[in-house]
Amino acid sequence: MQKIELNHKEKNILLIDIFLTFFKVGLLTLGGGLAMSPVMRYELVLKRKWLSESEFSSTVALATIVPGSISVNIAYLLGKKLRGWKGLTLSVLGVVLPSFITILLIASFLLPFFHYPKVVNFLRGCAIAVVGQLAFASLIFGKRLIRRISHIVICAVGILMMGVLKLHPIFGLVVVSLIGYWFYPG
Repeated sequence: MQKIELNHKEKNILLIDIFLTFFKVGLLTLGGGLAMSPVMRYELVLKRKWLSESEFSSTVALATIVPGSISVNIAYLLGKKLRGWKGLTLSVLGVVLPSFITILLIASFLLPFFHYPKVVNFLRGCAIAVVGQLAFASLIFGKRLIRRISHIVICAVGILMMGVLKLHPIFGLVVVSLIGYWFYPG
């Protein structure tokens, strides 16, 4: 396994700050890893400047292809990069605990209220907000990554295969990866 070198700035990041940042992201976002990614980007790249845009984008790309929860994968990879094993432990706990606590509260107290129209409408509004977060994440990563006609072709093939032809995402991923390899053989 490759050892991750930390620069001087990264060594000064407090472990409690890592935990609180990821806890905040987990607490204030709905919809999982890709929906969380714009908030993580804001907190880690724009606000705290712990990572560059390139480092963050590469981490999110890796987290989406590794099996498991995307939000946990992102927290794991970023926490490890920021402060090693302690950082990854606290970042994963930080991003998972809010969901865990929320599920416990819902199961304990709110389940009887799920048949009320206002609660149903609130949850529908949350679902629409998640779609907005995903669209924003697509815009952020798309602006940065789709810069050549070959990028547009690869993206269009993926959308065609999975969105229009309704093929299994694994098949689409393999085909699009092979096309990407063909465009970038070096």
